[in-house]
Amino acid sequence: MALVLCSALSGCASLPPPTGEMAAAQQAVSRADNADADQYAPQQLQAARNELAQAQAAMAAGDDDEARRLAALASADADLALARSRAAQTRSEADQRLDEIDRLRQRLRMEAEPHRPIALEAGAAGGDYAARLAAIGADPQLASHAAYERLQAQQAVDALAVARSRQRADADALAARRVEIAELSARVEASRRAIDQLDRERSELLVEASRRDAEAARAEAERLRVEAQIQAEEAQRLREQAAMDAAAMQDVEAAIAGASDAQTSKLRAAREREAKLAREEAELVAGGKLPPSRWDNRGEVFTLSADAFAAGTATLSQRGQASLRTLAAYLAAGAGSAVRIEGGRQQRQPGPEARGGRARRPRGGRCAAPAGPRRGRRGRQIQAAGRGRPFGEIGS
Repeated sequence: MALVLCSALSGCASLPPPTGEMAAAQQAVSRADNADADQYAPQQLQAARNELAQAQAAMAAGDDDEARRLAALASADADLALARSRAAQTRSEADQRLDEIDRLRQRLRMEAEPHRPIALEAGAAGGDYAARLAAIGADPQLASHAAYERLQAQQAVDALAVARSRQRADADALAARRVEIAELSARVEASRRAIDQLDRERSELLVEASRRDAEAARAEAERLRVEAQIQAEEAQRLREQAAMDAAAMQDVEAAIAGASDAQTSKLRAAREREAKLAREEAELVAGGKLPPSRWDNRGEVFTLSADAFAAGTATLSQRGQASLRTLAAYLAAGAGSAVRIEGGRQQRQPGPEARGGRARRPRGGRCAAPAGPRRGRRGRQIQAAGRGRPFGEIGS
């Protein structure tokens, strides 16, 4: 009797309200929203939202069984949307890392290493769910990942195996979603590990690229330093060469000036010797003495002494005539020389002057050059000029 009563009580017992299932469904939908599932799995996320809203309505109506069923479907669809969103994001991140690594290897001129492709797709829909779960456990890359999701999938597969006919459709839908969630979660976790390895490889390549850039920068700096040093040395060499050239030019100019001065001195000495010989010859020929002479920029200048003229007259004295004859012989020996005779009256410096073909007469008396000098060789030019008034115009 007691056994029958207990059996009746147990058969009449009902399940508690699905508050836990509703809370789990709400959390699953929130996680999917935060993971941008509306961008990568919009249909699954929208289905989860609709199922959650229907579950809330059923619970409000007091239909706990329907609310529990819809909450379970909402949790499964939200978790599937989350898994698909993570898979898409992981695939994009993996592609980005692989592209960065390839570009770094090209930059470093390194051979590209083959990378094992990361499969983030779930298995074919439907099929043997138990076999798909077994394949995850048999894959060494996936066996250690998504233990919780695989447990949920195994529970859904087991529930499908014992589900009644009217519950089989919902059980099959839950099993399909949980198995796909397990596959995607395992592949995402394995891919995350592969991405971590890619990150380490990328970091190593970045370090190598930085090291090479630093070496290239140091080499460029050294090249610029050497180039600057070479330019400075070349500039110094050019300055020294210019200084040497300037010094050499000064030496050349000094040598030219010295040679010119020496040549001028030699020429002057030769002319003086020639003039001396000519004077000696003229004195021997004429039998007299030349008047005193000097050299200046005009040439050789002869000055007749005061006693060349008789006192108070323009008449040459005997000594003056002898001096002029000797001067005429001297001038006649210098063929082609131009002669200028100047005369005039002067109180303090009476007497004519002559210069290498030029003669001056003393001021205060009239001086006439002898005919001899005027009848010199052809080509001689003789000019005469007077200064002051002639004697005839001066009262004496």
